[in-house]
Amino acid sequence: MQAEDILQRRNSSKKIIFVFFLWLISIIAIFFLHDLSVNQAKQSGSVVMTTDALTWMADELHMDLKGMPSSEYPLPKNYKDVERVGTPNAPSMEKIKKLNADSVYSVTTLKDMQGDSYKANDINVKYVNLQTVADLKKSMNMLAKKYHKETYAQAFIDKLDKRQTSIEQENKNRPRQRVLVLFGMPGGSYLQATSNSYIGSLVEITNNKVIEPKNSHGEYISVNMEEIQKSKPEIVICLAHAMPETVEKSFKQEFSNKMWQSLPAFQNKKVYYLREPTYSSTANMNVIKAMNGIDKIVNK
Repeated sequence: MQAEDILQRRNSSKKIIFVFFLWLISIIAIFFLHDLSVNQAKQSGSVVMTTDALTWMADELHMDLKGMPSSEYPLPKNYKDVERVGTPNAPSMEKIKKLNADSVYSVTTLKDMQGDSYKANDINVKYVNLQTVADLKKSMNMLAKKYHKETYAQAFIDKLDKRQTSIEQENKNRPRQRVLVLFGMPGGSYLQATSNSYIGSLVEITNNKVIEPKNSHGEYISVNMEEIQKSKPEIVICLAHAMPETVEKSFKQEFSNKMWQSLPAFQNKKVYYLREPTYSSTANMNVIKAMNGIDKIVNK
């Protein structure tokens, strides 16, 4: 009997150990499957783009998106079923967090405006620099490398480089004209764009001179009318950030002032009004079309 009891205890112990191991394996499996599902949700397709320019860049790179902005302008048809996360100027932090994406992208131009909101909502946003044509190329290559889309990036950049080189060669012997670039906003306020801005960089590519203070670092600066009068701009380019009809009306009211009318650009009727989406505050996939347009404006 004692031998049978000992054998039964051993069998019971073995069963307990076996059940314990089954339980342990089940727990490990549950955690493994949970981590796997989270990681699968955060693959290369788990990307949120919060601006139009970035969305079009993603399309050019054949990227999958989990979130994209709402916009008054057309966006890629390939993303018609992608979740909208609000306008570029006012993205919905709640919607972005809900998507649980691996990467959320905005542009450096909006960092000061939106940075605190992203931090407050614990969203690890990455800011892409699209200030100038050169920045566009660098940022496109950066995204292409991260998501293994180098072939698509190279094809677009080769086409852009070809057109840029052609324009530079065509204009290298032309006298440089003085160009004032103004950035208007609803409400009547406006800023002066420098060569560090997107439109400013396009003007420089055409071998013309953007009017700006020496050693300018920012994209936009406050307008100094006294300095503008001294610079005597031969061409004035006005870009509306939003509500173009309203902004253009405000510009024309401002320009009725005698100080503006005395400038060469106004006397020779070389004042031009640009609109989105071809022209924008940040570089985008319309860059070749915009470059051709600026070339016609400043060199015709």
